[in-house]
Amino acid sequence: MNIDDQLPMITEKLLAFVDTIPIEMLLPTVIPQAAPLVATDPYAFAIAACLDRGTKAEIIWTIPYYIKNDLGHLDPHRIYKMPLDELTALFARLPQHPRYVNDAPRTVCELTCIVIEECDGDAFNLWKGRRAAEVKRTLMSIHGVGPGIASMGVLLIEKTFGIRFDDLDRTHMDIKPDVHTVRVLYRLGVSDAENIDSAITAARRLKPEFPGGVDGALWEIGRRFCFASNPNCTDCPMNGKCAKRI
Repeated sequence: MNIDDQLPMITEKLLAFVDTIPIEMLLPTVIPQAAPLVATDPYAFAIAACLDRGTKAEIIWTIPYYIKNDLGHLDPHRIYKMPLDELTALFARLPQHPRYVNDAPRTVCELTCIVIEECDGDAFNLWKGRRAAEVKRTLMSIHGVGPGIASMGVLLIEKTFGIRFDDLDRTHMDIKPDVHTVRVLYRLGVSDAENIDSAITAARRLKPEFPGGVDGALWEIGRRFCFASNPNCTDCPMNGKCAKRI
């Protein structure tokens, strides 16, 4: 059977697996106390989601906790009043940093401006009563946030805050291609090469109307089973549907 015949079954298994992933695995943190913050505080969540580029997820989702510990608060109204140079100094003294630490202050500044000026100071209003496409556009308007990060943010908003976007299956949101999703799609045999462009194309083949729907499953499989070396194929939920290009 060729790979085109396998695509529906691969997609079905990925979507079934993503429903089993608890939120704490999608928002991993270095410090256990940091997990409840990003899972319950929309502003903390939005900060981490917008900074999620090129750094281990555990570090990114702990950054809001580090900020709160340093400042003694995570109040968007007070952060809104901080000059950019103060935000820069803040990020410089955090215990761990985003990869693009020089861009991070501007990202947080622009996000905070939107929260204060357009959302009445409540980050929950970034997505409350809005459609997925609108939320994605808003996130992409923030410095450093591309379509992959924005799509991932929208998907995690649904999972974390119980929001249901009625247009999600019509948004054509792509996956966020990282080392895990790229590797898993290639090893499954869906992607023609182990690179970002091929991964995006492969995810579109799996779920054309909503490629991002398989993102969480691919990412978690890459982290838990499909390691760069010595993958745990036996316990992988895709075992039996994988081309095992290793």
